[in-house]
Amino acid sequence: MARGRKLVFGWRMGILSIQSQLASGYVGNSAAVFALQRLGREVWPLPTVLLSHHPAHGGAQGGPIPIALQAMVLEGLAGRACFGRCEAVLSGYLGQAEAADIVRSAVAQAKAGTPGSVYLCDPVLGDDGRLYVNADIVGQMRDLAAMADIVTPNGFELGLLTHSEPGTRWEALQAMREVQAMGPGIVLLTSFVGADTPAATLDVMALDATGAWRLNLRNLGQKFFGAGDLFAAIFLDDFLARRDTAAAMGCACSAVQAVLEATASARADELTLIESQHLFGRPPIVFVPERIS
Repeated sequence: MARGRKLVFGWRMGILSIQSQLASGYVGNSAAVFALQRLGREVWPLPTVLLSHHPAHGGAQGGPIPIALQAMVLEGLAGRACFGRCEAVLSGYLGQAEAADIVRSAVAQAKAGTPGSVYLCDPVLGDDGRLYVNADIVGQMRDLAAMADIVTPNGFELGLLTHSEPGTRWEALQAMREVQAMGPGIVLLTSFVGADTPAATLDVMALDATGAWRLNLRNLGQKFFGAGDLFAAIFLDDFLARRDTAAAMGCACSAVQAVLEATASARADELTLIESQHLFGRPPIVFVPERIS
């Protein structure tokens, strides 16, 4: 059996992933589920939105999954006793504010049914100064972040969660502490470029009860749809296995950076997940985070 994978009465432990899904492309569940399965995890995908492809390509068709249907899926999972073996809940893009209630219900059932179950909230709200969701979802995401064990915002989302605009590494760390004070034990800033970030690079920072860490990575200079979703999934996989924030951060950074470099080399407009799947667990370069004060 792969590292950290457990069986309960003959049933494999699983991860419930509640986020968007594409028919074509790799964003949300379409990125996270494949990566987690490739790493040996049992995953139960619950789509909040189903689209033909990423809206940035233009002409995307589809829309939100009705809340009643999402609730029915949760009820079915409960009837299958899935919450008695739910190792983690992963949430991302909601699509509609009411989907936050679905996440709350799932997390409550997972934590009641599986002691030690982890909730990772990826607060998918926007990036590069642009909001991707309706304003009412921002408040719901703050509430979900407060009840999470792990929160993984990008720099723009960190500002939305804290009503601030971090402009330096120190300000970003202080904002991360504000999020941590809301409730989550671990805050992982997945990408940040501040005034003191070295040119042509970006920072990834992590904070937990034992300290803070940073990695400075090469900025590839292009937009990669789904990179944050992939990052959250790989971090969660490693964290569940080792319960080590810094180690999981290094693992996720190493794997995702390798996938992004492969995607850039291929000049692809979607993550090259199929071609790069061997990099999830064995990236060519392993980054080791530095502890910061």
